Amino acid sequence: MHEEKVRLVDSQIQQLMEMVKEREIEQVYFVACGGSLATLQPGKYTLQRETDKVFAESYNAAEFVADPPVRLNEKTLVVLNSQSGGTAETVAAARLAAERGALTTAFTTAPGSAIEKTVEQIIYYYDNPADPFPAVLTIFPEVVKLTWALLDTLNGTSCLGEVNEAMLRLQGTMDKACEQYLDAARKFAAEYRHEDLIYTITAGLNSCVGYVMTNCLVMESLWKHSSPIHAGEFFHGACEAVDNTTTVLVLMGMGKTRSLEERVVKFLLRKTKKLIVLDANALDMSEYPAYLWEIASTLVLNRLCALYIDEMSYVMGHPVSSRRYMGVEKY
Repeated sequence: MHEEKVRLVDSQIQQLMEMVKEREIEQVYFVACGGSLATLQPGKYTLQRETDKVFAESYNAAEFVADPPVRLNEKTLVVLNSQSGGTAETVAAARLAAERGALTTAFTTAPGSAIEKTVEQIIYYYDNPADPFPAVLTIFPEVVKLTWALLDTLNGTSCLGEVNEAMLRLQGTMDKACEQYLDAARKFAAEYRHEDLIYTITAGLNSCVGYVMTNCLVMESLWKHSSPIHAGEFFHGACEAVDNTTTVLVLMGMGKTRSLEERVVKFLLRKTKKLIVLDANALDMSEYPAYLWEIASTLVLNRLCALYIDEMSYVMGHPVSSRRYMGVEKY
């Protein structure tokens, strides 16, 4: 069954590439809200750095509708993401993009949803906690596959086959990492369960994981205060709020921005007793081609962040599905 679903996703991505070729795309906009936007960020980040054939940017869907970019036109590809398929702001953004003549595609878990009815082309990912799918069928890896499909189409390269194979191995890498870090996650949960505030500091590709950790896991799921801080910005104001009682999680990646994260860690080791570091260099990336180490390790770090928060939710007796406002009140 999973093999069939993987083939479906791959065929949907290939279908989109044919549409891209026909449209002579000049810009790619990634549009969504919250965690759905964060999971699109690797696409924007990678396109900005790996091709000069298109301009790439990302937008919150509500802002995209309120103040759309001037280059939103028939030579634009708009990539949207709505897990539920019904996020009002994202559906409105898709509608606006279509009205401006853009090529529109969307990731969603919901066949027949409002977002699918609004865009020209759809890509399904899967999210069912009761019957979990392998990582290759979840949103981050599918965004990676779409990104390299675009790079191959734009740059004339042929990396997608290797990337697809790598994403099939991702579940095993994540399982191994979770086993490796389980004791550390449980220690984190026990030590910091009563903390009201947990900062996250990241740079580069890790920034999308820092956002998910802060907004979707610590704030949305645990109801604790948090703020994502860019490692390069930390020393330009935020560092003054840190003392030896401040809880900070730092992610250290494998890319060119690692030095920014390393600088933060060196400082915090002297300033707080509550520093948690997840270092991608401790992960086994030997099964992946070198050009995928950075992005694959980022996806594994995201899985470890979820593990840490799951363990904290257990000791708090606070299910990560708990909500006070989202889906409860109208706002």
